Amino acid sequence: MDYPAKIILFGEYGIILNSKALAIPYPKFSGKFCMPENSGNKLSKKTDESNGALADLNNYFKSNRGKFKFLDLIKFAEDIRKGLYFDSTIPLGSGLGSSGALTAAVYDRYRIESQSDDLYLIKTKLAAIESSFHGVSSGTDPFICWIKKPVLLENKSEFKTAIDLSPFFNMYTVFLINSHAVGNTGALVTLFMDQYQQPEFKEKIDHEYLPVINQTIDAVIAADFSTFERSLIEYSQFQLSHFTQMIAPDMINHFKLGNESGDFCLKICGSGGGGFILGFSRYPEKAKAYFNLNHLDYTIV
Repeated sequence: MDYPAKIILFGEYGIILNSKALAIPYPKFSGKFCMPENSGNKLSKKTDESNGALADLNNYFKSNRGKFKFLDLIKFAEDIRKGLYFDSTIPLGSGLGSSGALTAAVYDRYRIESQSDDLYLIKTKLAAIESSFHGVSSGTDPFICWIKKPVLLENKSEFKTAIDLSPFFNMYTVFLINSHAVGNTGALVTLFMDQYQQPEFKEKIDHEYLPVINQTIDAVIAADFSTFERSLIEYSQFQLSHFTQMIAPDMINHFKLGNESGDFCLKICGSGGGGFILGFSRYPEKAKAYFNLNHLDYTIV
C-alpha cells in the first residue's frame, strides 16, 4: 500500500501549540514497504540503508516498549531480518512528510489491535511513532499520510475530514518551489521550542502568529478571500521577521518581492530550513513569469 506525501497548507509549528492547521495529501510523492524480490540477492545501497534505518527504528521501539504495546515488534523484527525496506519517492528534509509516510506505513502494517474508529487515538499513536524521528510530533503529518484526504485540525484533539477546498483551489494556484537545500526537522522543532521558552518570542507566537494562522484558515474555509489575502501577507511577513532560520537563505528575497508585488505570496512548507517553499497566487501567469525569470524550480500542486 502506498502512503502519500503531505502538504501542511497552514499551521506549521502552530499545531504543536494547539493552533489550527489545514493539510492535504500530496500523492505525487509516496512511499511503501517492500521486500527484496530474491532474498539471495545483495541489497542495493539505498535499500540496505533503508533496512538499517528500520532496524534502528525497531531498536528505539524496543527500548521504549511501554509506549509501543500497540505494535507487533516481533513481526517487525522478522521482516527487517528478511530485508524489509521503505521504498519512497518523498525527498528527505523537504517539508513533505517523508517520516510521516513511513510512520503511517509502520502503524498500518504492524498494529496489533483491530482497527479503531477513534481517529484521535490513531493520531496519538502515530504521534508516538513519529516522535522517534523528531522528538516532538503532533501526529499531524502521519495522520494526513494515513487518512489520505484533506484534514482541518481545530486543535490537537479535534479535526474534520469532510471539508471542501474546491473554492480555494479554484481561486488560487498553489506552487511548490524547490530551494534545493535540505531541512532538518528535528533540529528546527527543537530550536522553535527552545525559542518558545523565551518570554518575548512566546508573546509574539501566542498573540501574533497563532491568531494569524487561525484567521487564515478560517478565511479559506469560509471562502472569504479578501480576509485571506490580508492574513496570508501577515503570515509571510511574520515568518520573514521571526522564522529566518526556517527559511532557506536564497528564498528570503523572493518572500519579500512576492509580498511587495502582490503577484504571489510565500511561506515555509513543513518545518522549513530547506526543502520546498509554498507559494500562493491569484495571478499564476505573473507568478510563473517571475519564477522562470529567477530560475526557480517550481511545481503547481
